[in-house]
Amino acid sequence: MEQKDPNMQKYENYREQTGRLKKALQAGFYLEAIFIEYAILEDRIESVLRHSGKFNPDRHTTLNKKLNRLKEMQRQKNGLVRKYFSDELLGEISAWKEDRNVLIHALMKQTLHTEDLKGLAERGHIIIKTLNSKSTLYNRYLERHGMKE
Repeated sequence: MEQKDPNMQKYENYREQTGRLKKALQAGFYLEAIFIEYAILEDRIESVLRHSGKFNPDRHTTLNKKLNRLKEMQRQKNGLVRKYFSDELLGEISAWKEDRNVLIHALMKQTLHTEDLKGLAERGHIIIKTLNSKSTLYNRYLERHGMKE
């Protein structure tokens, strides 16, 4: 069996999951959409940390830890992260993550309305589009200039 290039495998998987996300949103499967959005957020933030040379697999084990590390990098006045990742974007990611956590961890203990799920899924979709764009630009800049932060 032929081994696939890891980058190509990652690209194909990302394409598959974004296709599933689109179908889930269209079909009203908002829990599935939220699940995929969370995974994409975690993946994109980890990618930024890896490209910057700041990823530590022993320490950055959750989305929260990865996001906190990205926020630390963003606060550095001379850092490149600041140019690509605004306070507003990182705040939106944090707020979405917290709203998602409340919903998921209390799923069976609360009255859940489809409109609430839909709103969270739609917010998440907008956030991941922005994060994907910013992370791609940031990672490409570092690659082109042979840099690590």
